[in-house]
Amino acid sequence: MVLLNSSAYDADLIDGIEAWMDLDQSDDSDGDGDPANDRDRPLTGPLVVRWDLNALQDTDLDGDSRNDWLWGNQTWSQPGEIRILMQVCDGVGVCSSEEYVITVLAEQEDDKPKSLSDLTWEDLVPNRESAGLFALIAAVLLLGWLIMREKDEDEVDAEEMLETYDVTEVEVEGGLPGMDQHNPPPQPKYLTVQERRNKESGYVRPIRTRRR
Repeated sequence: MVLLNSSAYDADLIDGIEAWMDLDQSDDSDGDGDPANDRDRPLTGPLVVRWDLNALQDTDLDGDSRNDWLWGNQTWSQPGEIRILMQVCDGVGVCSSEEYVITVLAEQEDDKPKSLSDLTWEDLVPNRESAGLFALIAAVLLLGWLIMREKDEDEVDAEEMLETYDVTEVEVEGGLPGMDQHNPPPQPKYLTVQERRNKESGYVRPIRTRRR
């Protein structure tokens, strides 16, 4: 609801100044013997206030949207700015105007969160507005998956090392995993220390005797 309060006054009337017009100087209309002082038409008096409740719309279809002097209750259904024009005229047709701008707001929707009992099937079915959000989430997930698939520098170096050495299988014979693996020479009946020493690893095979 919009309430407009306005006031207009004539400074000459407040100061006590009054004016009239003698429409026929040769005619003594008041019969006082002086035809030049007849007050046939008053030039001062109550001001005339008129309103155009929508200065952007030509209500009377005369081509001028700012002279539709219609007064009464007015309803604006379209949101936006409305310009209201007030015109004040004195007795001789001298007018002044003032324009007021009001803003018509759209009907506010209830933005409180709904309870489970208030939800309907329309609230659960995705609409056009939520489709854009789902597309954005899918794009973010796809980007994260692509980033996880990319190999870091350590993984690339490990693959290059594997291709360089071409190691496919490691066989362990004797000893513990991680220790140097020794390949002892054949065991004759009698070997010296130098003959029992492995040239590559320095391992010396001990002499074993069989008990009878």
